[in-house]
Amino acid sequence: MSDMKSAVFLVGFGGPESLEEVPPFVESVLGRTPPENVTRGAVERYRTIGGGSPLPATTRRQAELVGEELKRRGVDAGVYVGMLHADPTIGAAADQIVADGVEDVTVVSLAPYRCEVSTDAYETAAREALEGRVERLRFTPDWNLAPRYLDGLAEMLADALTRAPEGTPVIFAAHSLPQRMIDQGDPYVEQLTATTKEVASRLGLADWHLAYQSVSAAAREPWLGPAVEEVMDELKARGESAVMVDPIGFIADHVETLYDNDVEHAGHAGEIGIDFYRCRCLNDHPALIDALCDVVTDAIAGA
Repeated sequence: MSDMKSAVFLVGFGGPESLEEVPPFVESVLGRTPPENVTRGAVERYRTIGGGSPLPATTRRQAELVGEELKRRGVDAGVYVGMLHADPTIGAAADQIVADGVEDVTVVSLAPYRCEVSTDAYETAAREALEGRVERLRFTPDWNLAPRYLDGLAEMLADALTRAPEGTPVIFAAHSLPQRMIDQGDPYVEQLTATTKEVASRLGLADWHLAYQSVSAAAREPWLGPAVEEVMDELKARGESAVMVDPIGFIADHVETLYDNDVEHAGHAGEIGIDFYRCRCLNDHPALIDALCDVVTDAIAGA
């Protein structure tokens, strides 16, 4: 790294840490004031999982571990966190980076799969907040096939499958998106498919499926499918007695896993009479931290 004061800027989606933060969070995500029932439903989901999202705390922990690992690798850089829809916002974190005298910034999206509402939006916000205010601003490439990321995913799923009956089919689950985003060129589905194929290949899975979840309650257009519940129904219809849901689309547990998977999908499995198992997210898994550090050091080396 150069003699300039350097930083790594982890940018992500964010989440509400208290019930009071849920309404403004929902409004930020939707970009408009939602119908009252949409906000009320969101508040109840967060109430069910304990009153807030663990995502911000997990992200702060990831940042701490990335900083420690980079230091072990001889990279002297502060690690900052900025969120698109929660505090600290990307803009506020960028202001802090500038105030701290940082001149060289490497921006890392915490979304492995690129789409306009994740990586594209994070990078745009970071660029608008930092361009012209620091000497050097670089963005890491997409990392959905980073070797250590794949290692972590395979390890977590292999461990989860030891708790399920042999041969249990796997549903890889990811957040659904409006179909038009894919039609307009988002590589989201292509990247998800590449990652799931690699993980399935590493584990020798014979029976796996990619499905989507968490369609917005305020959706007004067609979204990606099939839904996780639809695939569960198909598996039940062909005689399967168990299913493993792996929310591979998410690197950390939050409402989409703790509620949509563990409450809604588990409940649906119970209704149709099929045993439900769920793979945990990577959260602060060492392989994920390694992957994030690898993409940072590669980007710096290529600058």
